[in-house]
Amino acid sequence: MTNISGKGFKKLGLLAGLALVGGILATPASATCYQVSGTSTSPGNNQILPTEGAAYGWAGAGNGYNGSLGLPSVINVSDEGFQPNGTLLAAGTAPFTQYGFKTPYGPEQTFFRCAPADAGSLYEKYAIHGNYRDVAMNEDGALYGIPSGFATKWANVAFRMTNLSTGQYFKRNWQQRPLTGLDVDSRGYLLVKAKNFTSVYTELYRIGPGAAYNLQTGTGLYNDIYPLAYIAFAGPGVSSPPLGSDSNGNDQGYGSEWPGTLSLYNYVTLRRSATCAVNTVTPVVQFPLITVAELMAGGNRQVPFQVSFKCQSAAVSGVAQTNTALGLLPSAGSRAAASSLGLTNASGGSAYLLSDQYGSAGIAQGVGIRILRNNQAINLLPNENSAMGATATATAMGWYPVLGGAQVKTGSSGGVDQYTETFNASLEKLTLGTRPPVTAGSVNATAQVIIRVQ
Repeated sequence: MTNISGKGFKKLGLLAGLALVGGILATPASATCYQVSGTSTSPGNNQILPTEGAAYGWAGAGNGYNGSLGLPSVINVSDEGFQPNGTLLAAGTAPFTQYGFKTPYGPEQTFFRCAPADAGSLYEKYAIHGNYRDVAMNEDGALYGIPSGFATKWANVAFRMTNLSTGQYFKRNWQQRPLTGLDVDSRGYLLVKAKNFTSVYTELYRIGPGAAYNLQTGTGLYNDIYPLAYIAFAGPGVSSPPLGSDSNGNDQGYGSEWPGTLSLYNYVTLRRSATCAVNTVTPVVQFPLITVAELMAGGNRQVPFQVSFKCQSAAVSGVAQTNTALGLLPSAGSRAAASSLGLTNASGGSAYLLSDQYGSAGIAQGVGIRILRNNQAINLLPNENSAMGATATATAMGWYPVLGGAQVKTGSSGGVDQYTETFNASLEKLTLGTRPPVTAGSVNATAQVIIRVQ
């Protein structure tokens, strides 16, 4: 940014009769990004117009300031024989608006305004909480084949985070990404908003011992308030850690100039229970052709599919806390369509599996797939979160006892039992919700079989 001033210049002597046009020349001065603190109809340097974005006060990074990383509400660590070190326990994706602060940011939340000349020198910076010596500074996952996997406060659990805008893992050394495509305010300034920061993919892995210490060997809600990683902003006039520097010792601008905090705090609960795991699922279910007229008359097509799974002999089947339950999670497209058609209940469970691209050209409308267990239709999950012990809520959400079906025990060895179970998929017209008319087209739907400790 160039400030118009006369500093450093002497006046020029001019011949009589000539006029000096254009004012006094200027030398380039240090550019500055302003931290936005509010809106005003007569905005100053630290303000924007109400129509240009949201600008409620923001606290910046700090202990316990994190939002949800999109992970399941419950994860489980079992014994190493059943769950080898390096096993992926859970994964989730979250936008910055969700994980950056405990009260989710709106996408238009504005953090900084910078001069047009600053384009090309504005960055998102990101790193692990490298000076947290008990936990995050320790890359314990690397000992078990998980590069850039760092310790959590829980013994046997490592985390790994990926910046989805760059594809890079978070590391102790500060990395950066240019912030481009920024909104511009009425005075020509670039606006750095919540929507401009990256989404993050987080993985949790089972690991053995590492270098971290003072770890929690018990169970319960993650209650360590210290962040696991940070998102910082870098721009002219704003303090930020040097690119490539170790976050253990480089925290320039920490707090008010770092808009994002990443942690498990208050969002994920750990169990250490005997459990079950999916082995295989029928990969494709192919329905025979059916006409619109037959569907409208109440006809359907049913095709069986099989799920094989294994359970530790000590595992408890059920939906209460520490029990093991089974559910089917539809694709994001199916869940969104089911919600828009009124096919979900108060707990978020959906009655039908819909096409991933429901509503698109060539996709049949007004039809869905019921999943039958023991010849009874079951609800489908809205997400992987546990019902936290509420039995009625669990069933409404789509959680059922893992051994609650007509499964067949196929073997047992070393304290582990093997099972197969046959479900039925029924293609039929929608009889709930808004019930749009049936149209011809294809049905392409996907779902995951989830077995999880509650």
